[in-house]
Amino acid sequence: MRRRLTFKNVEDWLSVAETRIYNTLYRPELPDCYHSCTELIDDLIEARKALDADRDSKNLVEFRALLDRFILKVRVFGFYFASLDIRQDSRKHGEVWRAILDLWREKYPSFDVRAMEQADEPARIDMLLNATFRLEENDFADPFVKETLRSFRAIESIQQKNGERGCHRYIISNCRNALNVAEVLALAQLTIGDPETAAVNLDIVPLFETIEDLAACGAVMQSLYTQGRYAGHLAGRGNLQYVMLGFSDGTKDGGYLRANWSIYRAKEELTRISRQNGVTIVFFDGRGGPPGRGGGNNASYYASHGREIENKAIQVTIQGQTISSSYGTHASATYNVERLLTAGLENHLFPDHVLEMTAKDRQLMDELADQAYEAYLKLKNHPDFVPYLEKMTPLKWYGDTNIASRPTKRGSDSELRFEDLRAIPFVGAWAQMKQNVPGYYGLGSALPAYKGARKRTIKGLYDRSLFFRTLLENSMQSLSKSNFDLTRYHRKHPRFAAFWKMLYQEYELTERMLKDVSGQKNLLSDNPTSKVSIALREEIVWPLIAIQQYALQKMQEGGCSPEAMELYRKLVLRAMFGIINAARNAA
Repeated sequence: MRRRLTFKNVEDWLSVAETRIYNTLYRPELPDCYHSCTELIDDLIEARKALDADRDSKNLVEFRALLDRFILKVRVFGFYFASLDIRQDSRKHGEVWRAILDLWREKYPSFDVRAMEQADEPARIDMLLNATFRLEENDFADPFVKETLRSFRAIESIQQKNGERGCHRYIISNCRNALNVAEVLALAQLTIGDPETAAVNLDIVPLFETIEDLAACGAVMQSLYTQGRYAGHLAGRGNLQYVMLGFSDGTKDGGYLRANWSIYRAKEELTRISRQNGVTIVFFDGRGGPPGRGGGNNASYYASHGREIENKAIQVTIQGQTISSSYGTHASATYNVERLLTAGLENHLFPDHVLEMTAKDRQLMDELADQAYEAYLKLKNHPDFVPYLEKMTPLKWYGDTNIASRPTKRGSDSELRFEDLRAIPFVGAWAQMKQNVPGYYGLGSALPAYKGARKRTIKGLYDRSLFFRTLLENSMQSLSKSNFDLTRYHRKHPRFAAFWKMLYQEYELTERMLKDVSGQKNLLSDNPTSKVSIALREEIVWPLIAIQQYALQKMQEGGCSPEAMELYRKLVLRAMFGIINAARNAA
């Protein structure tokens, strides 16, 4: 840019900016560095003023546009492409605090650790957030405690070098209660907080994942909003509260319909409580590719939110191969970003474009979600549920593909337990089998109970509610990508035959009921583009799954040499890559 904008005074300011950027990157010890991107913007604005003052540049619109574009990029991105989020499980924070309290018991007798351990949650939160002892990693022998404290120091370092926006969110996975949030804020206050005020430039982001936690999240945030220290912290953050809701783990825990409706109701409750307390809530949705992980038609989903759900700002994670398939080219990225932006604007510009749900509609949704949840629990609690995933699907090989971003399961126990399953390989394993259980199971069982007038009520809800219609149409995508013929040989399996039939019966029932409610003769008849797209890609996927199923079957039978087992394992892995990429949202 400096070589192109050689006008009087303009080049001088750009040279200053170039030198200061170089020093910031490579010689930060020098005084002539940038301490924030706003300082760079100030220099660029001076260059812009010099360009406007140059008579010879009046008609050179392209030069102004060049400089304006660069200023805009700095405003948007600062000195980095995107903010870095720190994330840790609430149970890990509990382990860290047990080690801290053990130290304080010996080192600071004035702090009554025993009283805190026996106190109720509000009292424990008060004691934690009012503690003043600085935490130093060298006081602890446990490497994990050291690592956790270093992560807060890293946040401080990133903010010093890149500005606060470079890293300002700490996400608490598996957040269960207000104490989980207070534990993180206390860690921040005692490591990087201002020594005088304990103020920290950090947004604490609870992630509510299970059905139980989604139901309780409103009460959790209410207790935090009214807690003196936390309210003071929020005031320092502009009364802005980020909250994540777990689509993937919610579906794994409660099934498709129960999870999505629980998240919708949680958003309404969190919006109501936040507005009452003068807090602006920002929903940071962890949505994956397939409907079973909150994917599907994202634009319709956000457009369907009523006025009772805050949408001043909505943030969405885009995961897996969905990034390349939806945002991998300029044309597709522009199209999908524009659709999301439009969805966010619709509720403001056209508040009546989607009828708000009535009290009867909500009661009906509650009943449907409860019945779907009951059906899903029967499946989840089936003794063959986890063994089927472990023995008959490619679940165990997800860790070898390096595409799931996290291990196949939490913990290091050799025994696979349902609660330890990670959402990405969990949903992906069902997709690899072309069974897609997380995208529909329980939905079919919930609908047949309604006949006559009640059936007409459901059809009416489908016709007028964009939320309910989007929910069912996203499920149709999961059904359209299912093909039980590819695993039909399981119906004769000595152990899993009954379990496979259970899955197949729910699949058939759900397909039949969705056609009935929607009035469509075939799934996705109202969305021919998606239907054709899926059909084209399924022709690529089916042969790969046939190859994969053959390899899985040979390994299950046993009796192969180690060399043959390794070859079959490679077949499974190579097929997984092709299936995931061709299916676009299979993981």
